[in-house]
Amino acid sequence: MGNIYVFRGKAASGKSTLAGMLARRLSVPIICKDDVVDALKTTPGIDKSLISNEIYYNILHKIIQTNLDIGVDMILDIALGHRHYAKAFFDKLDFKSNNITWFFIICSNEVEWKRRHEERIANPLPHQSFTSYQHVVEHYKHGDVNPFEYDHIIDTADTVEESFEKVLAKL
Repeated sequence: MGNIYVFRGKAASGKSTLAGMLARRLSVPIICKDDVVDALKTTPGIDKSLISNEIYYNILHKIIQTNLDIGVDMILDIALGHRHYAKAFFDKLDFKSNNITWFFIICSNEVEWKRRHEERIANPLPHQSFTSYQHVVEHYKHGDVNPFEYDHIIDTADTVEESFEKVLAKL
């Protein structure tokens, strides 16, 4: 029986930062959607026009389910801010008797959230799909980007250290 820590929320909310801190603290591996995206987008010979979110999440599903089946501890840095997509993805997984701790990461400080996006846009990684802050706002404008009733909400408007203390308090 493994301990699974799920981090989801909007882009640039602090999921990867907090997941990385927890991974180092617990010596637990992270399965990260962005790593799958980056690997596919930077692999020579792959037709990038054929790569889609469906492919990324199918790969993630297989990796995650394999690890759930053997009961290992892991952290999922999964994005899936939109509840509809999150529910569809997680419903396909068989969590078995693993212990799951759910985190929904937000940044309530709009100025800070905008700053983070502008920094990402200026220094894009392969998984970066947003081209402007307005693009980000439009992407999330009509979606149901809210926590589930079982999610622990962590607001990263505070310092990284304070936010991480909130994560640790929920373990």
